[in-house]
Amino acid sequence: MLFNPRKRERNASMARDSFVTKRAETKLSALADVFKLATGECWYKTESDVLRRRLVFSGFNYLDSLALIYNWENRFLSVNYNLQMISVFSTNSYLFDETGDCRFTLNCSASTLKGRKKYSWNCDKWEEDERKLDQYIKRLNNPLILDRLDALDIMIMEIRHKSSWDYWSISCECLIGSATWMMIPPIFSAISPKLEECVKFLELYELLGDAIVVNSS
Repeated sequence: MLFNPRKRERNASMARDSFVTKRAETKLSALADVFKLATGECWYKTESDVLRRRLVFSGFNYLDSLALIYNWENRFLSVNYNLQMISVFSTNSYLFDETGDCRFTLNCSASTLKGRKKYSWNCDKWEEDERKLDQYIKRLNNPLILDRLDALDIMIMEIRHKSSWDYWSISCECLIGSATWMMIPPIFSAISPKLEECVKFLELYELLGDAIVVNSS
């Protein structure tokens, strides 16, 4: 069975200046602090905006920045704050041969008998030859990448590049880090990540960066 979550709104910037938004801001700041701790000496600065924190790095092999964004969703007697993470990876002529516009999306199927999800990649846009596409899919199917996708329970991911960009962008969504405001009783809860889970996220991004940025023959 494939997971087909409905498309979520990208509406963080539209949040009202309310008590609930301020509570969500507090949760998001705490989340950014855990990622900062996991980053160690590679952290350079954190930029803040409404329901958005952007961590800028210096020292990783590939990862330039990571944005943590709360997109909100009104539900019956509750508001969900769905965490979206957007990571950016610079390209250069030494490692990267231009691919043109391309887009990969993650497929996630139900758990197997061993308790693991099955992952595969769709290529929704591609302008290069099929041989190079096969190489990309092979690198993205690196067992180290798939292991971390499963460990972090990631079901939504999009990888994009445009010929006009000098970078790749990865958008990822999962339950870890997301939050919910319950109106009755009034409780604000979050699925707070452990430090080791944040480390796994950073490892995943570096592995993905190696898979998408290094393609020069």
